[in-house]
Amino acid sequence: MQITPCRGRKFREWGVSLWWLKGIAYMAVNKEKLMLGGLRRLLNGTARMTRRGAGKIGYYLLTSPRRLADDPGTDEFLKEADHYTYTCDGHNIHGFHWPGKGPSVLLLHGWESSTARWFALYEPLKKAGFDIYAIDAPAHGRSEGKKFNVFMYCRVLDEYFQHLGFAPDYWIGHSGGGMAAIYYACKPEYTFAPKRIVSMAVPGFLEDFIDKFCEFVGANERVKYGIEHQFHRKLDHRFADIDFTEFVKNVEVPGLIVHDEEDDVAPIAGARRMHQNWRNSQLATTVGKGHSLTGNLVPAIVVEYLMKSEK
Repeated sequence: MQITPCRGRKFREWGVSLWWLKGIAYMAVNKEKLMLGGLRRLLNGTARMTRRGAGKIGYYLLTSPRRLADDPGTDEFLKEADHYTYTCDGHNIHGFHWPGKGPSVLLLHGWESSTARWFALYEPLKKAGFDIYAIDAPAHGRSEGKKFNVFMYCRVLDEYFQHLGFAPDYWIGHSGGGMAAIYYACKPEYTFAPKRIVSMAVPGFLEDFIDKFCEFVGANERVKYGIEHQFHRKLDHRFADIDFTEFVKNVEVPGLIVHDEEDDVAPIAGARRMHQNWRNSQLATTVGKGHSLTGNLVPAIVVEYLMKSEK
C-alpha cells in the first residue's frame, strides 16, 4: 500500500507560516501606530508648554528625510547608468546618465525617494531614444547630507548644470522634485533653463504638505504654528510665501501638469490653479493613481508629451 504524503501536516505547516506572516504584519502595523502615537504625544505635549519648542521638533522631522532603501525589484535599471558625483554645499551628490541619441531629459525625484522611483518611466524614455540624466537629491538615495529643502535642491540643481556645462532639454519632477524645477525656473538668479517642464503631483501650496504632515502625525495647530515660526527663522519665508500657483506665472517655458484627482497629499485644486496661471501649460489628470502616480498610464502620457514637443 502506497502512503500519500501527509497533506494535513503540510497544511499545518502552511498554517503556521501564514500565522507567522500575519503576526509580523500585525506587529509592524502596531509598531508604526505606537511610533506615531508617541510622536503625537511628544509634539502636542511640548506645544502645551512651548509652541516654538514643538516647532523645532516638527521642523527637524520635515527637513530630515528618512533614507529609504531602494527596492531590488525596481532599481535594476540603475546598474545600466554611468555613475558620477559632484560637490555642492560640501556634500557629494550622486548623478546618473543613460546615454541616448535623442533630446536630453532630467529626472528629479521627490521627498524621501530616490532616482529608483523612475523605474516605470525609464524604459519608455529609453525606447524613445532620450538622453537621460538624474540625480539623487541631498540626503536621499546615494547622495550625502542629512538635511533637505526646496531651496537646497535648487542650489544642487544649479551646481549640477554648471558641472554638466548645460541644462537638459526637459525637466521631469515628481512632488518635491517638481517644486524645485518650478522654483528654479521662476527665479532670475538662476540662469539655466529647460525647453519644457513636466510637473508631477506638485502641491500648489506648501501649506498643503504641512497640513498633511500634521494630520498624519496627529499634531495640533500649536505645533503647526511652531513649525512655521522655525521655518521663517531658518529660511526667512512663511508658508504662504511658497505658493507654486503663483510661481508658475513667472515660468517662461511651457509645461505639462500631471495630477491625480484623488491625490491626498497635494489636492487637485492646486494643480488646476497652476494650470490657470501657467502660460502654455497642459493639464493631464488621472484617477486612482494617488500621489505617487503609479502604473503605466502616466509614463505613456509624459513620453507622448515630450515626443509631440519635438515635432
